[in-house]
Amino acid sequence: MTLRRREFLGALAAGALLFGCAGDEDPAVAPDADVLAPLLAGEQAAVAALAGLAGATAIRDQDRRHAARLRTVLAGLGDRRAGAPASDPEPAGQRKQQNVYDYVAALPRLADPDLRVMVMELLASEAEHLAALRLATGEDPVPDAFAGFTPPLT
Repeated sequence: MTLRRREFLGALAAGALLFGCAGDEDPAVAPDADVLAPLLAGEQAAVAALAGLAGATAIRDQDRRHAARLRTVLAGLGDRRAGAPASDPEPAGQRKQQNVYDYVAALPRLADPDLRVMVMELLASEAEHLAALRLATGEDPVPDAFAGFTPPLT
């Protein structure tokens, strides 16, 4: 499953719409730590997936910084989940694609606006990583931005 430019922009627009439509009432959301913990696990899985992949050192190092940032935020929220890296890593491209989806899904579930900003920053970085990995393998870096969000043209 690939994320295309239109899909990515549509998901961001949908997240922004959901974020912008939130009323003054407390939304029924999971605590922020419960939303962020799976993102930490995804970053750690990405580090494992990128291990030994030629030319991916910079991306792997950035994913380590993402994981450290998430770990610090979780600790600040009183959560001590360390997350566990995947023991049998999936292909790096698939892991990065899943991370993009996970970050998009997390946005409307976060109560703290500062955490939403952080997740948007990490989401943008994950999308860049995915495009770079695709480009490195000779694929179209952004084959179809709205796949899965719009009906196919007939």
